[in-house]
Amino acid sequence: MATRDDDGGERGEVKRVFGKQQEPEKARLNTAEKRHGLTWTELHAYKDRMLFPSLPTMMGVDELPQDISLCENAFRGLDRCIDKGMESEDPAQPYARMQICKPHWIKFIKCVKRRDELVMRGIKRWERSYYGSLDDPSRKEYLEDIDTKMRYFLYAASHTMDLQKKKRLEMNAQHCASRHASLLNPHLLDPEETRSVV
Repeated sequence: MATRDDDGGERGEVKRVFGKQQEPEKARLNTAEKRHGLTWTELHAYKDRMLFPSLPTMMGVDELPQDISLCENAFRGLDRCIDKGMESEDPAQPYARMQICKPHWIKFIKCVKRRDELVMRGIKRWERSYYGSLDDPSRKEYLEDIDTKMRYFLYAASHTMDLQKKKRLEMNAQHCASRHASLLNPHLLDPEETRSVV
């Protein structure tokens, strides 16, 4: 026996309220996400995206190039936009901040992507010289450590339910794989490094 909601409509069904058709909340969200080209969770996961790539244990932050933008201005702009959007949210247009904050989000995502590329390039440069100064048993141990971290990130990603955290863990695993490959093939330059050399 099918149960009906108190308002007389089936769940997920388009209903009439005061003569207007009302689509279900999930359908409105899907429509807004398709229209704006980003998901609600992506927009609100900007604090997770702000996390830096993990540095090797022996590397200090001061050994990274000093000209890397930390994306603080882009982060603050997006944070301010989302906060203001929540404060002045109109119940008739609950997803308006997706449109209003999208330019801030795009600027932030581009900045974070570039920052992470520059940090990884700095890590690989530092790691090549550090790895070159190690003796053979220490080199083997160092590579095993990177491989262990990569496997841990993949394991953690496969066991997490949060999509944004999963993406971050998978990105960390990719960074470890890239570092591992860079140490095994020191003569192979990254595409980014070849562009800066040419």
